[in-house]
Amino acid sequence: MIQSGDCLSVRGGRLFIEECDTVDLVDRFGSPIFVTSEAQLRDNHRRFHAAFSAGWPDGPVDILPAMKANTTLATRHILSEEGAGADIYSPEELTGVLRTGVNPERVSVNGGGKSREHLRTCVEAGVRITVEDVFEIDLIEEIAADLGTQARVRFRVKPAVPNLWRRTDFSQMSVPIDVGHQVYKSGIPPEYLVEMGHRVSRMEHVELVGLHFHAGRHHKSLWFWEGLMTRFGRLIGDLCRAWNGWLPQEIDVGGGMASPRDPHNKEFPRSEFVLTALGYPFMVGLRGLGEKTYNNAMGKILGVLTGHREPKAPPTIEDYAATITGTLRAELARQGVPTEGVRLQTEPGRSLYGNTGIHLTRVKVHKRQTTPFPYNWVLTDTTVFFLAGGVLEHNRHPFVLASDVDAPANMTADLVGHSCYADQIVLGARMPAVSPGDVIAILETGAYQESSASNFNALPRPATILVSGRNAEVVKRAECVDDVYARDIIPARFGGAFTPQQGKGIPLPASVESSLP
Repeated sequence: MIQSGDCLSVRGGRLFIEECDTVDLVDRFGSPIFVTSEAQLRDNHRRFHAAFSAGWPDGPVDILPAMKANTTLATRHILSEEGAGADIYSPEELTGVLRTGVNPERVSVNGGGKSREHLRTCVEAGVRITVEDVFEIDLIEEIAADLGTQARVRFRVKPAVPNLWRRTDFSQMSVPIDVGHQVYKSGIPPEYLVEMGHRVSRMEHVELVGLHFHAGRHHKSLWFWEGLMTRFGRLIGDLCRAWNGWLPQEIDVGGGMASPRDPHNKEFPRSEFVLTALGYPFMVGLRGLGEKTYNNAMGKILGVLTGHREPKAPPTIEDYAATITGTLRAELARQGVPTEGVRLQTEPGRSLYGNTGIHLTRVKVHKRQTTPFPYNWVLTDTTVFFLAGGVLEHNRHPFVLASDVDAPANMTADLVGHSCYADQIVLGARMPAVSPGDVIAILETGAYQESSASNFNALPRPATILVSGRNAEVVKRAECVDDVYARDIIPARFGGAFTPQQGKGIPLPASVESSLP
């Protein structure tokens, strides 16, 4: 569970992040909390830059971490200090990242349906606009002409990838990668690209400086990246020829590499069994054998459906970089596209942020049943709604008992949260015996978890703590209940308006207030 070069370590049986005892962090800052390692974040960026630079000696290399994966501004300041650019999607992400000292020329603004206001901000800031819509370049030309400047754009392309036939990790159904890639909304279909390139070449205020391709985390293998970069390189060659010898100044390969412990889509796809033509009739048929036999059988089947085998480790950053750069350079050479002086960019999200963060939560209750079949639940004071990115991607996050990491895992239980949903964080988790108050560390939560947290059941979202050596400080405060209700407006006809800015909390009806001691 603890890996070489990790920010995590075990000392005297307790889990440490850098030089901080995780149990002490909960005692100090409360529970649940997100915790981020500054050292791990800096090290990950440096590894990415070194690995891609080694594989791309032709020109500069930029690492553009995906802002959507972690929107905490303190982490963005760290990355800006390291010289990182940024991949952003929304106008709000752009506002955040421009506050952190980033070089605007190293900011890739992605996303379809950009508004005129958003595009004007992009042109004024001097960022790279990654074009996704056919007529977006016409709007950019109008804005840049009005401002008397030149906008630099890249096309986000969407090559066909019929060579990628394995099952995509973005679905628990058996869908081939090439189909999953095509049904995703982003990217300009190839049929429009040639005409768009000719059109932009006639514009006075827009320069096409490069091409961008982001497919996402469909498969953790190097095979996936070999196939992806082969098709990307082939499309670049086709476009260079179609555009009368145009050559890219920048090539952006996007992201989609696996994080070191890779929880992505590792929760057993129970629907593959339960919802198939064979699984459901089989379970219904068991009822004909009698209630006792049925319950005994279901107790065993549930163990299979919720169980989990230890996954194979994903490739390293260095492996990914060597495969991506090597395949792309080789294919571009076959296409007659020179790479000397070309700037290479990549946009890691989970692979850069994932192992920088953990989520700490206290056990509230251990609940057991023995009939009609045995089952256990360990209820915590967190919720899947604070880990919503993982739920959407069917993540199975690794975890440890922070106060006794080496304790034997002698029971199976669902690790659950305390919202009124089923709130299943880890199904069929193998874990030590736990007691109320014990701290559980959910690992590999640095990407997409805090940034996707929500307030279901009116639960205030947790704080984020930044650890640097022995120092730990709040970089995003925990919400309070007033924050949860801060956007609500109670019309005067209901007895008055709630104004949280006054700092008086949520008003109670007079009948309730008068009954309080």
